Parts: sequence; structure tokens; C-alpha cells
Amino acid sequence: MPQLGPIHAPALVGGVLLGIAGFAPLIAVSMLVRSKRMKGSIAKGLAAVALSFSFLMAALALVWVVVPQDILVVTIGVLGGFLIMWTALAVMSMSRRL
Repeated sequence: MPQLGPIHAPALVGGVLLGIAGFAPLIAVSMLVRSKRMKGSIAKGLAAVALSFSFLMAALALVWVVVPQDILVVTIGVLGGFLIMWTALAVMSMSRRL
């Protein structure tokens, strides 16, 4: 694998943004349930996870078709962005500020 350099920065940042966007259904459901605007259920949580997974897989498939040489860098960015958002949700849930 070639070393990452400045030329990979747009792909990495794009992947992070995709990861953050892919987390949007999960944070939306969490915020709606915490604000009591929606009653939480396993089905709604699973639907948010399925929507998130579908979006991320479709986005990665599109990246693979359009720029296959950057798929690894974008995937690393997606995982990073998704884990950053997962950590942010955990911190917000623990502090009860959601």
C-alpha cells in the first residue's frame, strides 16, 4: 500500500463527511426519542441502523465505481467519521444533553 500524502486529503475528508452523514439517521432517532417527540422502539432503532448501513454501502459502492483507486482512503475516512459521531453520541447520552 502506498503511503498517504497530501494528495489523499480530499478523499479522506470526503470519507469523514460521508461517515458523519451516514450517522445522521441514528442521531436523529436518538434526539427524537430523548426529546419525547417519538416513542422509542427496537423497530425504529433497527430502521435507523438499516438506513445508515444502506446509505454508507451505496456511497462506498459509488466511490468504488467513480474513483476505485481511492476506495481504501475513503473507507478509512468513513470509519473515522462514523466512530467520531458514535463517540459524540455516547458523550451526549452520558451527560444527558441531547
